[in-house]
Amino acid sequence: NNVALFEIPELSNTTFILEFTQLFIESIFCYAKLNSGSKISLVLEEAHTIVPETGFLGDLGDYGSSKALVSKMSQIALQGRKFGVGLIVIAQRTANVSKTVLTQCNTIICFQAFDETSFTFLGNYIGKDLIQALPNLKQYHAIVTGKAVKSNIPMIINLERQL
Repeated sequence: NNVALFEIPELSNTTFILEFTQLFIESIFCYAKLNSGSKISLVLEEAHTIVPETGFLGDLGDYGSSKALVSKMSQIALQGRKFGVGLIVIAQRTANVSKTVLTQCNTIICFQAFDETSFTFLGNYIGKDLIQALPNLKQYHAIVTGKAVKSNIPMIINLERQL
C-alpha cells in the first residue's frame, strides 16, 4: 500500500544515469530477495533512457561499461518476477529500448505508431493484421494484448475518460 517516487535527475542516458539507475534497481531487487512475499512494481517511464538497446549506447564514452550496466538491469527484468518485482515499461519507440526487457512484458498496450521498427517488434505480439491499424488509431485508443486482459486475442480499446 506504499508508493515511492524515484525520479532520475536528468533525462539522458549518460553513464552516470545508467549507473545511478542500475544501483537503485539492484537494491530493489536485493530487498525483494531478502523479503519474500513482497510485491514491488517499478514504472520505467522514458524506458529508452533507463534500459536502452545497446545500439543506442555508442556516444556514452565507455561503451563496454555502459553495455554491462544495461545488461545487469536486463537480468533483473528477467529474474524479478520470481521475487515479486514487476516492471511497467513505458516508451515511445520500442527500437530504443532493450529487447531483453521488452520480451519480458506479458501485457502490451500500443498507442498510435508510425515507425517500421515498432511495427516489426509489436507484430510478434499483436499480429500483422493489427499492425496496419496502429497509424490510424484515434486519440486515447490502443491495441491491448496479454495477461492483464481477459481476451485471448488482441483488441482495440477506448481509454477516453468519461466526465
